[in-house]
Amino acid sequence: MSYQDRYQKLSLAQLVRIVESADDYQAGAVEAAKEEIKRRRPEPSELLQSSRAVLKERIERYLNDFSVVNDQLVLQKSHYMNEEEVKLLFRSCFAEWKKENDDMIPDSWLYVLGAGFG
Repeated sequence: MSYQDRYQKLSLAQLVRIVESADDYQAGAVEAAKEEIKRRRPEPSELLQSSRAVLKERIERYLNDFSVVNDQLVLQKSHYMNEEEVKLLFRSCFAEWKKENDDMIPDSWLYVLGAGFG
């Protein structure tokens, strides 16, 4: 079964997850997902909503695994969102994450965030 045949059965959210997580998939799989999305002609707002959900999940996982001492802050990449939108989403996710983990965050986080995203 080809990617095209398989991807016809996937939801838009699943296809966007493949495109937004391109490093986790073979190039042919990513291209097939992009083609299937184009074929369906979804509303731009639907694409952005799905993209935000995928990126939000990735950012939350990234923050939970981040080590202030050992890691370098890296902005997530998106196929459907521009850099400013990704930065805003990251800041929003960080604020939410910080609120949930406030007792465990060292003050150096503020410097990391400022140095990473200005």
